[in-house]
Formats: sequence, C-alpha cells, structure tokens
Amino acid sequence: MFVLVAPGLGGIRPQFMDMQNLNQLHVEFREVEDAPAGQALADGGIGTVEDGHAWLRISALRSAGDGSGEWNDRFDAMLRYAERNGWVDAAGSRVRAHIVRS
Repeated sequence: MFVLVAPGLGGIRPQFMDMQNLNQLHVEFREVEDAPAGQALADGGIGTVEDGHAWLRISALRSAGDGSGEWNDRFDAMLRYAERNGWVDAAGSRVRAHIVRS
C-alpha cells in the first residue's frame, strides 16, 4: 500500500494505491515538492510531513481498505510490525512512512 501524491486535473491530490500490498507502506511524491505534497496530505486528512517522513493517519489508511476481515487482519499485522519498530506514534493514531521522491 502506498499513498501517491502527484499533480492532476484538480491540483495536487493524494491517492491510495496498491491497497492489497500491506508489506510496503510508503508515500510517493511524484513531480511535486515536499511542502505542497505535505499540504495535500493534510488537506486530504491523510497525514503530515515531519522531519523528512510522512506520518499517516491510521484511520485514513484503514478506511481506504476493502473492509474485509482478511484485509483488516493483514492491516493489523502491518501495524504491529510498525509498532515493534517504533514507527507508530505514542497515541497510536499515526504511522510513519518513508517518502519516495520521483
């Protein structure tokens, strides 16, 4: 799963992509600088950019999934892995994702 932030007809917009792949969470900034990409994430209620990483709202990621029990189980496993590695904030509401710039 990843969040693509790229220019489009309506401006810079984030899109959820590859939602079945719960092994490679990241954010891709395609042809857009960090500041406007971060603003697009914030405006979309998806997350923020802080210190060179994206912090994504777990609730936004979960709501973008297919809602099936199997998907939710895999999503929860991904979050447990992220938590073990210190990539979930103290409140348990956001997960850190690296940014791929292209």
